[in-house]
Amino acid sequence: MKKNVFDHFGLKILSLVIAVVIWIVVANIDDYKMTKQILGIEIEFINGDAITGKNKVYEVPEGTSIDIVVKGRRKIVEGLTKEDFKAVADLSKMSITNAVKVDVSALNGSVARDLTISYTNDSVLVAVENKVSQQLPITVRTNGTVADGYAIRSKTATPNLITVEGAESAVNMINDVVVDINVSGASDNLTTTAAPIFLDKSGTTIDPSKFTFDQKNIEVSIDIFKTKELKIKMETIGDPKDGYMVSDIDYQPTSILVVGEDADLAKVDEIRIDDIDVTNCTEDMETSVTISDYLPEGILLVGEMEEIMVKVMIEPIVQKTIIMNVSDINIVGKSNKYTYSYPENKNYPVTLSGLQEELDKLKVSGLIPSIDVSGYSAGKYTFTVSMKDFKKVSVLDTIEVQLEITPVE
Repeated sequence: MKKNVFDHFGLKILSLVIAVVIWIVVANIDDYKMTKQILGIEIEFINGDAITGKNKVYEVPEGTSIDIVVKGRRKIVEGLTKEDFKAVADLSKMSITNAVKVDVSALNGSVARDLTISYTNDSVLVAVENKVSQQLPITVRTNGTVADGYAIRSKTATPNLITVEGAESAVNMINDVVVDINVSGASDNLTTTAAPIFLDKSGTTIDPSKFTFDQKNIEVSIDIFKTKELKIKMETIGDPKDGYMVSDIDYQPTSILVVGEDADLAKVDEIRIDDIDVTNCTEDMETSVTISDYLPEGILLVGEMEEIMVKVMIEPIVQKTIIMNVSDINIVGKSNKYTYSYPENKNYPVTLSGLQEELDKLKVSGLIPSIDVSGYSAGKYTFTVSMKDFKKVSVLDTIEVQLEITPVE
């Protein structure tokens, strides 16, 4: 029996060795070395306080990732994904050109020992800027139209200032900060809250994630009152130079829409502007008037119109002589006890001065010449002729006429 066990023992050992060798060869053939590209490993940025601690801010490109090539045994490499690796960029080691080197490693230490990792783009450029803080006013912007007969008297934001902090380029982009409130159909005061909206110079909305700000919700109060239309009366002060006068005043608008409490509106029907100075003027004068300067307390202008454009026409004074006959003179206050007659059928020259346009259309009848005989008895009298007063025409002559009063037989 013992002999059988050891029969051909050397051959058996040789067979075993050959089997092991074959197994090793087969195993190595089956688990050959391979390479694999792994894409999109997200980069983690660490030690950002190395930048922010210097009163600066940094920004990395969105979706920053890195692609790698790994090499190792097939049974390890073929199952690897981007989740098996980490990519780290240490901001405390940023170069003077703002480049940060990226280090990639396998999360599993045993796997890492059997891998070779390679990548071409091993750094990322980081944008670094000064950190600034700026305080900006908040404007209330309304959308829609309030109810008929009403208007917005005031719009108040609380707080009315907002502090914005961030990269200098981002903060400097902000031109306006507004809150939008819908007032469609409103006939009473509104109180609400709204988030601030940041606008650039062109009025385009800016993404608020580019900076931080201290007020996330703004309280807004909008006062809505009744409206009233008021006429505008325009007057001048002073006198043009000798030989000239004001011919007309043209201004736009001639009325304005205002808003206020009912009691305040009831006190006013017109706005009088009476301080347009024409002293020593010899030609037309143009000016503008800030209407708010003339509004009574408690009354506010509706809309964006702030100024009234005024043109004062100045013309030279000219003279004209017309002929008045005694028959043109009206006798006022006559009694039926007397008869009234002029001893002479006489013509009287009347010199007028004023604007050419007014003189051209004026006739004797337009002067309404008259004498008043009320209380006079029989006799011969001299009367001074009265004539109508004109704004833009003056009568330079005094006309006296003889009148005889006789009793009725």
